[in-house]
Amino acid sequence: MAERPAPPGHLTVAVTVHAAVAHLHVSGELDMDTAPEIDSAVGVALLGRPRIVILDAATLSFCDCVGLGTLLRAGRRVSGTGATFHLEGPSPQLLRLAALTGTSDALGLPAPCGEDGIPGPRVHTPAVGAGR
Repeated sequence: MAERPAPPGHLTVAVTVHAAVAHLHVSGELDMDTAPEIDSAVGVALLGRPRIVILDAATLSFCDCVGLGTLLRAGRRVSGTGATFHLEGPSPQLLRLAALTGTSDALGLPAPCGEDGIPGPRVHTPAVGAGR
């Protein structure tokens, strides 16, 4: 049975745990209003003490900077238990957001690619007012 997308402005998270693997299937919009749902779902998933937590973002239709921070926090929380965190199916928009913020590595996402499809160099942008 196909998973129905969440209505606009909403987020649904389905948690399934099989043996040592927890799956979080996320659908809808991840922003300031819906971020606590991810936090709660990660907590539920960790109750089963999985060794791997997979967050499936294939049907995540929107993710802003708060949502990105939520995904980063989920990864740290999972890693803090000794489990491995995997983010699967990120949209091009989420890949771009992670690349622009320099968080691709932290989420285990591929390095940003240039127009030719070849990974481009990481650009370090100093913080505003750095060196003053």
